[in-house]
Amino acid sequence: MELTAGHVWTLVAAGLVFFMTPGLALFYGGMTRAKGVLNMMMMSFISIAIVAVVWVLWGASMSSGDAILGGLVADPTASFGLHGLIGSEDLLGSAFGITFAIITVALISGAIADRTKFGSWVVFTLVWITAVYFPLSFMVWGGGLWSEGGALAEMFGEPIDFAGGLVVHINAGVAALVLILLIGARKGFGKDSGQRPHNLPLVMLGAAILWFGWFGFNVGAAATAEQAALIWTNTLVAPAAAMLTWLLTEKIRDGHATSLGAASGVVAGLVAITPACANVSPLGAIALAAVPVCCPRSPWV
Repeated sequence: MELTAGHVWTLVAAGLVFFMTPGLALFYGGMTRAKGVLNMMMMSFISIAIVAVVWVLWGASMSSGDAILGGLVADPTASFGLHGLIGSEDLLGSAFGITFAIITVALISGAIADRTKFGSWVVFTLVWITAVYFPLSFMVWGGGLWSEGGALAEMFGEPIDFAGGLVVHINAGVAALVLILLIGARKGFGKDSGQRPHNLPLVMLGAAILWFGWFGFNVGAAATAEQAALIWTNTLVAPAAAMLTWLLTEKIRDGHATSLGAASGVVAGLVAITPACANVSPLGAIALAAVPVCCPRSPWV
């Protein structure tokens, strides 16, 4: 198989998406308390290690291939150890897909900062990626129940999820919400002064890395140059509009805008544009992202 420009771009895009997880570690790490920053960052890094190994063993098989259980998931033994993919172009798609699985798990960790032991997070990562992410990835992207022609798609319509709004962001968000409800608030939350972000420059750096990596996240699956150009533009303007909106909201509400608000606005805009990045115009992307977000009052920024 000859190496083409398309193959090279897919590899570059996979590298950009992979880079997002260390960026997320900085983003979350800077927002937590100083004594919890290493645990917070290690939750992202261990996600890389666990998901990478699990993907090779059974994750790639569960995410695409022959359906079992009525289309809920693919056969986990079909490509064990990536058997059958080596030497084929499918391995390139697998390399791109693994980076999405890694960032999805890591996204959940920010919701449980200072409230989870590292060992518990390791167990959760292994169980959740197997029981939740791989099946949903197959259902939406791999030919399962919610893909074109699937039973759920026939009943409710095929979801518009070009780059991971459902499989990545909603999936991780729901998991984070469930964990929050199960674990509860951090001991002493709201009663001590140790809640403030310990390092806002780290937060800003992490947000910048996420924005940079997101161009691979969204544009990586583009089929044509015209589509890629549209997605790239939307990935730039949507978070820009969201950041401006967030800063304006803070200015009106609190009398001053904050760096934490700017970083949060960028990430919110990136999440908002992801599923429809190939389906809206740049004006639509601005409108989609420029929805005022009422962020929690932050007395320290």
